[in-house]
Amino acid sequence: MSIRIDDKLVEHLSTLSRLTVGNKEKLKNDLQEIIGYFEILSEVDTEGLEPMYTPIEDVAKLRDNVPQRFDNIEGIAANFPDKVDKLIKVPGIYG
Repeated sequence: MSIRIDDKLVEHLSTLSRLTVGNKEKLKNDLQEIIGYFEILSEVDTEGLEPMYTPIEDVAKLRDNVPQRFDNIEGIAANFPDKVDKLIKVPGIYG
């Protein structure tokens, strides 16, 4: 089963995503290429294979949760353009 990307589908996707599409022909070609890759993948025989939920099979090894002293405070503060003594100024998050 092949999905055909046409102007009607691009317009529908544009409406659903509330995006303005500047170059519809390029988007159509890109989407058709992506669909083509999925069609190739659908031909692969996966019978008897267990699903893989993550490519990382090892368990993450976390460090102990103990406080550590960090002495290079001036080095960190030097990376910020706005600072007063040991305080750094960052953009506000509320308007």
